[in-house]
Amino acid sequence: MNPRRSWMIVPAHDPDAVARCQEHKPDVVVLDLEYSVPPKSKEAARAGLADAVKKLGEAQVDAFVRVERDTRWADVRAAMHRGLKGIVFPGPDAPEEVSDLGNHIAAMEKERGLDPGIVELVLMLESAKGFWNAAAIAQASPRVTALGVGRIDLTMQLGPLPQDEFRLYRFLMTRTLVAARMLGQQPLGALWRPGSRGGEATKAGTAKAAREARLMGFTGCVCATAEQVAPVNEGFAPA
Repeated sequence: MNPRRSWMIVPAHDPDAVARCQEHKPDVVVLDLEYSVPPKSKEAARAGLADAVKKLGEAQVDAFVRVERDTRWADVRAAMHRGLKGIVFPGPDAPEEVSDLGNHIAAMEKERGLDPGIVELVLMLESAKGFWNAAAIAQASPRVTALGVGRIDLTMQLGPLPQDEFRLYRFLMTRTLVAARMLGQQPLGALWRPGSRGGEATKAGTAKAAREARLMGFTGCVCATAEQVAPVNEGFAPA
């Protein structure tokens, strides 16, 4: 049984959302410092990470923190506390970015008295350059345990085809899948359709996207809303 099917995004600045997240039974809780946090709430989100990570760790929940690309160094520093399972890094373009971030995590493990190598790295590809360099990026640090298809700003810009699919979407998913499988990492992604992705996806659309991704070889995906957790768990369950 895949233990990490649903990766539920929870706004890190919202303590009530963090407290309620376990009710939905996600396999992974991703405390978010990126899109779901308004700029004015960023410092409060960072300040609350220590308590949130501690509580989730005590509850034996896999707690990850999604950092923002442009502020990743400060975000990682704020996230590194006992109980943290890993860091989700969106939008890496080059291997050096991943290796440098891995070294930063290692330094923070030492500074905070954490076991060396305990914090994982999950990479979410989001750009043309990132997908082109997928294999090199994914093996740039031994901490990388999962490789995923992120927000796909590239395919959003290219727009939908008449048959209701994004241009290049299957190609980008396949490229991610092959790199992850080659390196023994978890492939993360769902076969979203226009009008049924991210926070817009219905339960039925989410289950379909997860089920089709499982048939491609993916084993989990990010859930933008709490309502998507159950259909994702169902969609990625063994046939």
